[in-house]
Amino acid sequence: MRTLAIILVAIFAVNVQSARILGLFPHTGKSHQMVFDPLLRTLAERGHDVTVVSFFPIKNPPANYTIVSLEGLAAQGVETIDLSYFDSQNKLLNTLGIEKVIRQILDFQPLADMATGICSNIVDFVPLANAMKKSYDVILVENFNSDCMLGLMHVHGLKAPYISLSSSAMMQWSADRIGVNDNPSYVPLVSSEFTSQMTFLQRLENTILNVYYKTWFRYAIQMKEKAIIEKRFGRRIPDLQEIAKNVSMMLVNTFHSLNGVRPLLPGVIEVGGMHLDHSRKPIPHYIERFLNESEHGVVLFSWGSLIKTATIPKYKEEIIVNALSKLKQRVIWKYENSNEEGTLSGNILKVKWIPQYELLQHEKVIAFIAHGGLLGMTEAISAGKPMLIVPFYGDQMVNGAAATTIGLGKAISYADMSEKSLLEGLQSVLSPEMRMSARRASKIWQDRIADPLDTAVYWVERVIRWGHQDPLHSTSKDMGFIEYNLLDVAAVILLSFVFLILVLRIVLNQILRLFGAGTSKKEKLH
Repeated sequence: MRTLAIILVAIFAVNVQSARILGLFPHTGKSHQMVFDPLLRTLAERGHDVTVVSFFPIKNPPANYTIVSLEGLAAQGVETIDLSYFDSQNKLLNTLGIEKVIRQILDFQPLADMATGICSNIVDFVPLANAMKKSYDVILVENFNSDCMLGLMHVHGLKAPYISLSSSAMMQWSADRIGVNDNPSYVPLVSSEFTSQMTFLQRLENTILNVYYKTWFRYAIQMKEKAIIEKRFGRRIPDLQEIAKNVSMMLVNTFHSLNGVRPLLPGVIEVGGMHLDHSRKPIPHYIERFLNESEHGVVLFSWGSLIKTATIPKYKEEIIVNALSKLKQRVIWKYENSNEEGTLSGNILKVKWIPQYELLQHEKVIAFIAHGGLLGMTEAISAGKPMLIVPFYGDQMVNGAAATTIGLGKAISYADMSEKSLLEGLQSVLSPEMRMSARRASKIWQDRIADPLDTAVYWVERVIRWGHQDPLHSTSKDMGFIEYNLLDVAAVILLSFVFLILVLRIVLNQILRLFGAGTSKKEKLH
């Protein structure tokens, strides 16, 4: 399919000469950068001059790929989350009886401190300033928890069209900047556990949090980043919210058959799966042997790059080990405190690192225990492997709900996880029905007009070709709250209705008076 897509692009696309591309990625989460790197490398391989500002510089870059490393300006997000935090948080929130709503708010708060802290550091970073003094044909900017880069683009006078990249579904504060509808009656928040079909109480929660997050992002991040930039450069800059509306296009790491149907525009392109590496890394020999010797298949267990699984409380680990030990399948568990060639205990092999995508593609791996991160979800649906999802934070809850809806897997709560619930969840995921359902979901997910990476490359080059001459946004992004929600129209209709009632009442009174007067005259004659 990918070869055909490349041929079609070569035949039908307008030729794009070597362009100058700037990529700005100020987030410290490694999983985010893993989504963008294949696109950046491919653009360079196609002959474009690519400059990338990132906390995670790639290895062996092409000759026309310039790296501006942000390493050292902030701590990188790799195996930094301690699982004991979730135990203490869950106990407190369950005691208060407000676990779900407060959890979402608490999960997002550190993103504000992270954004402003990084912004304070990069405004004085000379290599970034030097990179921004050059001219570019297009700028790629991560759209997550910060708009600091947008403010710096304005300060340094960068006029090129910019493209927003998202490693997850669109954030709550992103829809307005391109004019796409995010009606909370059927568009669930990234942090929720809802699908597009919500009860009244879910719609109420979704609406309140939608307003909260937009307000929070504006005052906890945007306004503070604006102040940081203005203080550093000694001059006023426009509102970051207005600068953000200059976006030409958004590339979003989703696809409707997995993440659910959402309102889109020509400038919102779903490229879920563009990070998948089709070259395949080798599987370590001791893991390959463990796989091949399995009689009933293998369950892969990984909670991603941010969570340090080895910090799990002892009682939770015992729950997991007891449940996994009852399976006839073998288990490969990504567990950081393992020996170099793994630690084998019964049917469980604990390993420090796994080539996750390659293992999910392996015929012996039949199921995946994951945390619901979008990269792992994408790799699982690509391989057609059912999932048992144990979500912790961020978009993992909504991803788990989406996977359950399409029959890709089942989600269970970490806070309430017991040996019984874990084992029942695994048995459901390992059932022939779920495995068949996952394969069907995979075929639907893969059925596209082009490979997602080729799609992303095409649209970036399209913006290079046409820029602002081919607007892909909705004009609603420039409308005020009153205009967008037709409150002025509603007010006119309401006033007209009131005026009509008053007129009718006056006319009716006049008719009644005339009728009354006529009746009185007749009575006098008699």
